[in-house]
Amino acid sequence: MEISKENLLKFRAVKSFRLPENEVLPITSLSFDDHGQYLLTASASDNMHLYDAVGCRFLSTIASKKYGCHAAKFTHAQSECVYSSTMKSFDIRHLNLETNQYLRYFTGHGALVSDIQVSPLNDTFLSASYDESVRLWDLRASKAQAIVPTLIPSCIAYDPSGLVFALGNPGNCEIGLYNLKQLKNGPFLVIKINPKFDKWNKMEFSNDGKYLLLSSSAGKQVILDAFDGSQLFELSGVRAFPLREFLDAGSACFTPDGRFTLGTDYDGKIALWNHSESISGKNLKPLGYIPAAPNSCPRTIAFNPKYAMFVTADEMVDFYIDPDN
Repeated sequence: MEISKENLLKFRAVKSFRLPENEVLPITSLSFDDHGQYLLTASASDNMHLYDAVGCRFLSTIASKKYGCHAAKFTHAQSECVYSSTMKSFDIRHLNLETNQYLRYFTGHGALVSDIQVSPLNDTFLSASYDESVRLWDLRASKAQAIVPTLIPSCIAYDPSGLVFALGNPGNCEIGLYNLKQLKNGPFLVIKINPKFDKWNKMEFSNDGKYLLLSSSAGKQVILDAFDGSQLFELSGVRAFPLREFLDAGSACFTPDGRFTLGTDYDGKIALWNHSESISGKNLKPLGYIPAAPNSCPRTIAFNPKYAMFVTADEMVDFYIDPDN
């Protein structure tokens, strides 16, 4: 399917899944596998849920009641994930989703791990924690390969090449870009963010490597030039979500071609912006809105990397496709 304004605005929620009554707590993370076949969610109820993304089907519940769960991310193996613990310890766990057996524990963090990002290049991953560190791990070793001191809270994102990562500190309105092969040298570029925009909680590079999205639940998103860090666009036109105690995985995302941004709205809809055909330095309003699923107020959003579909979540998980394709 061609990704265009017309086609994106045709998207509709075709399947919704509500958590059981005893589990009704927010979804805190979403992850598609590399092939776009499966979706893995983590919720504040200490359960993960696995879906067939292509068939829009629920597959199974993976309980983590003893340790809690957050930031559940597929590795490059379709049947494996890593996720952070929220109780008892702050270890990161490597789990086989088919056998429900742990393959490894990654130990060292001294506080809650708020985000995990898997390298697009190889079997390494980054973790950001409230212990004032970001750590680089290899799936084959339980100890961190490198530790980068940071302020809290912090956000992390790999660029599409897997050779550079961004480390953002909303508190001091700075982003550092790091070469993974030269971590000891510190950031090769430090980007200053407008202090008025201090509530972002997610960063995402576009797949073409041109843009860096700063996503917030505060009714505003910002797009930066991924090479020099200059602010290109401010995206407005959505209503802010109320503050809450639970983490979330971001209220905006790029489409796979990097030309459009989708963002959730507290009024129960999804906004669409086109930054690729806009003049930089502009405050962009939505081109239009996609209605959310009935009785749903989605907060978190993710676009499938391989198929023309996206998912939103909070207390429900909603699958959106273009019914005409």
